[in-house]
Amino acid sequence: MSEELYQLPASYGQQRLWLLEQTDTDSTIYSMNVAVRMRGPIRPELLAEALTRVVERHEVLRTVIRLHGAEVVQVVRAPEPVPLPVIDVDGGLTGARARADELRAAPFDLAQGPLLRCFLLRLGPGDHILLTSMHHSISDGLSLTVMLKDITTSYAQLVEGGDGVLPELPLQYADYALWQQEQLSSGALEPQIDFWAERLAGLPPLRLPRDHAAPDRPTFDAVIAPVELKAPLLAALLDATPGGGGTPFMVALAAYSAVLSRWSRQQDLVVAIPMAGRSEADLEELIGFFVNSLPIRLEVRPEMTFKELLGHVRDRCIAAYSNPDVPFELLVERLRPARRVGRTPLVQAWMAVVPAEVRLRLGEIPGVTLEPVLLAHAKAPFDLVADLLEDGDVVRGNLFGRSDLFTAETVELVSRSLDEVVSAAAADPDVAIAGLPVLVADERPPSPDDEDPYDVEPVAAVTPLSTGTVAEGATEMLLRTLWCEVLGRPSVGVDEEFYALGGTSLSAVRVVMQGRRHGLELPLDVMLGEHTVRQLAAALPAKALPAAESNRGEVS
Repeated sequence: MSEELYQLPASYGQQRLWLLEQTDTDSTIYSMNVAVRMRGPIRPELLAEALTRVVERHEVLRTVIRLHGAEVVQVVRAPEPVPLPVIDVDGGLTGARARADELRAAPFDLAQGPLLRCFLLRLGPGDHILLTSMHHSISDGLSLTVMLKDITTSYAQLVEGGDGVLPELPLQYADYALWQQEQLSSGALEPQIDFWAERLAGLPPLRLPRDHAAPDRPTFDAVIAPVELKAPLLAALLDATPGGGGTPFMVALAAYSAVLSRWSRQQDLVVAIPMAGRSEADLEELIGFFVNSLPIRLEVRPEMTFKELLGHVRDRCIAAYSNPDVPFELLVERLRPARRVGRTPLVQAWMAVVPAEVRLRLGEIPGVTLEPVLLAHAKAPFDLVADLLEDGDVVRGNLFGRSDLFTAETVELVSRSLDEVVSAAAADPDVAIAGLPVLVADERPPSPDDEDPYDVEPVAAVTPLSTGTVAEGATEMLLRTLWCEVLGRPSVGVDEEFYALGGTSLSAVRVVMQGRRHGLELPLDVMLGEHTVRQLAAALPAKALPAAESNRGEVS
């Protein structure tokens, strides 16, 4: 293990992923993977050296994320050679994909690292696949392009007899994280925070009718259905957008929101969309977790026409684009939405349409042909995810639905519904939302079990007590003491809710850490949900109680 050089604050995105890693059993959902097939003469030892040069250039690739006291921090380590195992595979491309799936399924250890792993799969002489796998805390979609460009640039120099050293970067990812902190502490983000607080006030959760009972702990495994929105239909709807200025993404989002509204029977809903988060030119050449999620709140009324919905979507997107800098994690802390274990706060549906100009670019290696290898990513961090790409004049991609909530047939119906909605709206942009052919709503009537799968109390219900009521039992007494210490309050009543008292996700982690010092094991997933002292005490497993009872004297 290399020397640890320095410790810096984690970005808001890194903090959020660290918290999620503490509660989720499958960390592969946060894995960023890219595979490139290389046809031609490849020298593995030089490719490994090129990878080492790239890791030397980007500090974030030799960073780990851990809790230090009350803060999540990133620790940058000294450069060291990057291993590149060469693995022979049989079965051609199919066999290589299967082996790549096995390799990228290994979990990451955020505290110990490394958070980058590379492999060279050898299909035969002059035929290799370079697989790179990074944890999302140090990478995002655009980072994959930066990574590949730097690898190919360094490798080409090494092949020609150079040292492969890349120019020093003017900034590192840690500088961006510090800038985020400064933006918040200076008050520069307050106008944007006020915008989102007003826009999202009173937001109801999206309740999509499910096929399966919600599990106690989600797997995030997904069922997948392909999506393709045809060029002539998109062009017709772009021409129909009121006031002009529409994009293929806005058309797709309008169709998506119409399907979600009809399926859920809700007129008020949110779809999260990604923003690159690289507003400054110096950030474009960096690897790191910059992408931010913007929660677009939409009103989809049955009587409005699709043309009106298009205009509404365009206006909401433009307003969101003007307020892009508030980290989603900060919004969650400020807005304090209802918290449910296994469900992302604020948002249950997500959509991305990647423009053609920012799609994956591979760089060049003289004498070697490079082409991307599609890897299946059957994970859904939200209930429903539309991951699409502008491909020429067509928008195509995949729809991912959580397999512990939906069947493959239902996700296929949603995909077909998108196609039918776009076709019908292109034929008549003035068609009412209520008149659109939404198959998943028309062919799947709601059942009595279609309530919100997480619309339940996260911990045992209790009879409310008046604030300041004296707690009974050593467990409640210890919890009150811990909350007072962490939240900086002189007293806490057993019926007061943690987040209403000013708690945050990180302060919840501090309570867990402090509890362990007193011999009390608090489940972090429960602690991250809404709860009072008494509810939390009642939700603890029996094995946690004797340790608390043994400390009666310490907290009385």
